[in-house]
Amino acid sequence: MLKQTDVRDVARDIFSRALGPDRFDHLDVELGRDHYGDPSFFVALYLKPGVDPRDVADTSRAHAELRQRLLDLDEDRFPYVRKHFPGDEILGDDEAETP
Repeated sequence: MLKQTDVRDVARDIFSRALGPDRFDHLDVELGRDHYGDPSFFVALYLKPGVDPRDVADTSRAHAELRQRLLDLDEDRFPYVRKHFPGDEILGDDEAETP
């Protein structure tokens, strides 16, 4: 099994190359369990300002490359990727605002 830092380094290499310096800002990797309870990696991909959220081709290819690279390294845990764009808002619970 790979360490979290190993997966972060592999993911950083793949996504920074695929997206280039104009789109890739940074990423974080956390260990956790998916909705089935299986051990997984969760990659938080942070993009630079001006990246179009509808432009998914390079990110999708990089995600597939990451999955294949992890399999090649005998890592079975799946890498889930969540993209973060500058200006993303975290919406609160509407009920919390009710007096």
